[in-house]
Amino acid sequence: MKLQRCAMIDNRVIQVQEHNDGVNVWRTARVLPSRELNDEIYGYSDYWERTGGFTTRRELPHAEGVLIVNLGAPIAITGGNGGVLRLQTGEAFAAGAHLRPALSHSEGTQAGMHVFLPLATLRRLLGTPMDRLVDRVVPLNALLGAEARDLGAKLCEAKDRDDRVALLDAALARRLATTAPLAPQQRHALHLLRTRPGRDISEIARDIGWSGKHLASRVKDAIGIGPRCFRRLLRFQTLTTMIGRHAGAPDWAGLALDAGYCDQPHMVREFREFSGMTPGVYRARSLPDGGGLVEA
Repeated sequence: MKLQRCAMIDNRVIQVQEHNDGVNVWRTARVLPSRELNDEIYGYSDYWERTGGFTTRRELPHAEGVLIVNLGAPIAITGGNGGVLRLQTGEAFAAGAHLRPALSHSEGTQAGMHVFLPLATLRRLLGTPMDRLVDRVVPLNALLGAEARDLGAKLCEAKDRDDRVALLDAALARRLATTAPLAPQQRHALHLLRTRPGRDISEIARDIGWSGKHLASRVKDAIGIGPRCFRRLLRFQTLTTMIGRHAGAPDWAGLALDAGYCDQPHMVREFREFSGMTPGVYRARSLPDGGGLVEA
């Protein structure tokens, strides 16, 4: 594995991860968005891979939005609801909050651009109530029409990663300029739910000046799920991140408490619910160097 940090593209830090075990090869480059997009987009991943050892990954639920443009061979995505979406070169998909695992299938090679963004930003970009996207993957052209097709074609024609990043920056900035941001109270509610995991939800509602029912309605409008479910996804996302960074034999009880679970049995129950496996099986099936989770 080769890891490079802090190379520069247009004054933006980029992280490159490369893996080659003689059977599976992949390369991913993480790029920050333009400053104009910093409040709405986390960043991008420009990726390419050739896998001889597997063709399917299990994608676990998490608390963020998904927007991916396929720039390689055809791929297929199975959403948490079991629906299958097939994408040709230049086609894109979006996915809302998932409470069940999804599957990504390739023909052994794939390439593309992954936009990392909050669910609330995805709602702005799509102009669609996010509860319609729970456990679903949808083709971007079904939501944005010619705008999505034009972006896909331009990304396919781009000469290099710098051009692809610039195209995404411009397209996302144009789209966000035409849509209204979240109401300040909605944004504040999501911020508190994300950053104050120990705070009672009813207290958050009172601080904002809302009833608990109105808070649940506004949160669901913004991200597709209610505040309690959002917190559970955030906790699960925290745990999977911690497991991925943990070297050596895990202290499962300690990880459970650090991630915000009551105890280890609580963690295992919720892990099974969201992933369909135990934390130990997840760790055993995780690929190295940011490769994801191989499907058995």
